[in-house]
Amino acid sequence: MNVLLIVSAIAGFASAIGHSYLSERFVLRPLFVEPQGVLKVAATRRITRAVWHLPSFAWTQVAAATLWLALSPQALDANAQALLVYFGVGIYATAALYNALGLRRPHVGNILLTIAALTLWFGIYG
Repeated sequence: MNVLLIVSAIAGFASAIGHSYLSERFVLRPLFVEPQGVLKVAATRRITRAVWHLPSFAWTQVAAATLWLALSPQALDANAQALLVYFGVGIYATAALYNALGLRRPHVGNILLTIAALTLWFGIYG
């Protein structure tokens, strides 16, 4: 059992849950209370909500794959390692970078995503 991979999975799940729950509560619901402009169309609101939650879905998938591989080390062959690092670190690190660039300050989201990316990397190659 690889503790760094488990930490990565926990950080990934925490990022996904936090992003979906908090953004739904503090961004999307208030935005949709009295929709203006293109948000007056129900289909636009539905697609906006779906696209907003897409990063959370990706983080959940990477976290689930990481946890599965951490708990079944026999499945962690060279191909699984390469795929997990390529996609997992790529998804987490890109999201953390754009979060940091967009907000221009430390934020729990980019900190958790950075932890998820680094512990994934070092869990595989460390």
